Amino acid sequence: MVTIMNIGIFPCQGRCNVSMMTKTVAEFFVDDEIIRVLPHVGLPLDNESVIHEKFIALNGCPAKCASKEFEIARIKPHEEIVMTKDFDPKNNEKYAELLNIDEEVSLVQEVIERLLGSTVV
Repeated sequence: MVTIMNIGIFPCQGRCNVSMMTKTVAEFFVDDEIIRVLPHVGLPLDNESVIHEKFIALNGCPAKCASKEFEIARIKPHEEIVMTKDFDPKNNEKYAELLNIDEEVSLVQEVIERLLGSTVV
C-alpha cells in the first residue's frame, strides 16, 4: 500500500512584516499535488485531511499565533516554526525586509523534507 501524505502550511495571520514574511515564505512551497497553504485552520480541514495531511504552524514571532489557531481547532501541528527565533527579523512595518528571505525559505524546506521523509512510500 502506498501512502503519500500531503502537507498543509498555516502561516501567521498577522499584518506586521514578520507575519507577511511567513505568508511569502509559505507561497514558495505551494504545489497542487503535495503542499498547500491553509487560508484558515478550521475551515479547510475535515477528518480526511487530518488523517492524510501533516501540518506546519509557520509563526512569525514568539506569540505563535499560527500555533494558537491549531490549538483552537484542537489539532496538533506536526511541526512548529518561529521565524524570529531562528533569524531575528525585527517585527516592524518595513516590508522591504521581505526581499531577503533565503534563510527562512531554507528552514521551511528542511521541515518539509523531514515531514515528507517520514511518510510511507
